[in-house]
Amino acid sequence: MELQQLRYFLAVASEKNITRAAEHLRLSQPALSRQIHQLEDSLGGPLFERSQGGVTLTERGYYLAEHAKEMVRLADKISVNLNTETPVSGELYIGGGETETLTSVIEAFRQMKQHHPDVKLRLYSGNGDDVIDKLDWGILDFGVVIEPINLAAYDSIKLSQVDRWGILTRRDSPIGQKETIETEDLLDLPLILSEQSLVDRHLSSRLGVDLTEADVIATYNLLFNASLLVREGIGHALCLDRIVNTHGTELVFVPLHPPLTSSVHLTWKSGSRLSNVASTFLEVFTCE
Repeated sequence: MELQQLRYFLAVASEKNITRAAEHLRLSQPALSRQIHQLEDSLGGPLFERSQGGVTLTERGYYLAEHAKEMVRLADKISVNLNTETPVSGELYIGGGETETLTSVIEAFRQMKQHHPDVKLRLYSGNGDDVIDKLDWGILDFGVVIEPINLAAYDSIKLSQVDRWGILTRRDSPIGQKETIETEDLLDLPLILSEQSLVDRHLSSRLGVDLTEADVIATYNLLFNASLLVREGIGHALCLDRIVNTHGTELVFVPLHPPLTSSVHLTWKSGSRLSNVASTFLEVFTCE
């Protein structure tokens, strides 16, 4: 299994058609088909179901596609960061959940770029589980993760700011007229929860209510999309403050009572060898 074969495989998986993938790759269709067949032979079975309309991934094809993307990204990251002409240049990979505290990380990058203009930032948005997975794979240099999360296997720096939990709701709703909302009242609301919050027992424990017993009408990965549901009056989103700008809109953030906050950590894999770019960024961040 060669890296170039994985790139060919991902192109076919994306296009769902070998001819179109070959055109995109600037290869002949027979040459691309031959590479795919060689990859299938090396992995012991078909990766695609062929039909006149195109191709679809088999079960083993789906499995390979999920991991091949990470392998190619990692290879590209290594290549960029090693093939540099200046002492500090290349790409910095940072992933994080939706949080206003990411601003301090962005500010550190801004300061770094003033002294090292050839550095570029690759910013990935995802929940805590996604970010930790990519740290483990080596795809990300750093993750900005929000408690509750187990950081035993990672090095981390606790950011100075904390995030506040509450409800994103319509300003004209009964809840939108309140200064705060009691945590026990959450179970009486049609809630929109993040996928991670839905299965996070630790968060339920901190809230003092079992979110699995709530009337969960929708889930989300990105709060902006959830805010569209809130705007239509479909439900109320349990979320962190300062992610969606509610100023001058029909939406409002109502904090929980008693107050519930979460710390945020800049995190990296313990014992990993950081690239020159990542090491320089960490020096800048810790000197802020």
